[in-house]
Amino acid sequence: VDCLAEMAARDEWMFIQGGRSFSRWARCATCHERYTGALATQMARRHWRHYRDAARISADKRRALRFVSSALRVGGEADASARLDEEATEGLARDDPGVLFTELGWLRAVEDPAAALEALDGLRTTVGLCGDARIQATHASLMANALRRLGRSREALRFTSVSVELATVAYGSEAAMTFNARTFHAVVLASVGRVREARAELARILAN
Repeated sequence: VDCLAEMAARDEWMFIQGGRSFSRWARCATCHERYTGALATQMARRHWRHYRDAARISADKRRALRFVSSALRVGGEADASARLDEEATEGLARDDPGVLFTELGWLRAVEDPAAALEALDGLRTTVGLCGDARIQATHASLMANALRRLGRSREALRFTSVSVELATVAYGSEAAMTFNARTFHAVVLASVGRVREARAELARILAN
């Protein structure tokens, strides 16, 4: 693995075929076959390690982050994929909020709500510091969804309210994303028995 990683670090893009470039991090430079199993996971980890500490945020750095997450999922390490390396993710997110959008996108696909909630909770400080209302609204919505799936709808209500407020700031009161946040808030209201409030909120949404 050390030799393969060293070659990939020296010359990542090994050949072009059909208009596409293929990476030494993912494929053998000799036979061009894709790495599988433990080797694929190890190479993905090395790929991320190679770019993780680079001072400049780049497409290479973001691609390495996506690559290692995908490899971990395929390799049966879904929880590790969901959480990744918190220090590395936070370091990227401080300079490139788009990384947080990517991370939240992965967490949206995590089937275990407890694992998703744990990972989301670990990102709360970073999300709070990023200053991007779109990311903060998405995070609040995912927190609410995980809590609701765990049967903790009353706790989820706090996050749906925050999601509505932030979506309104980020997208405007008439935007589809804001309507989605308000609809989810109404659904959670109904799930805790506050049906009259839920119906009123849905009526206001439909009136627009």
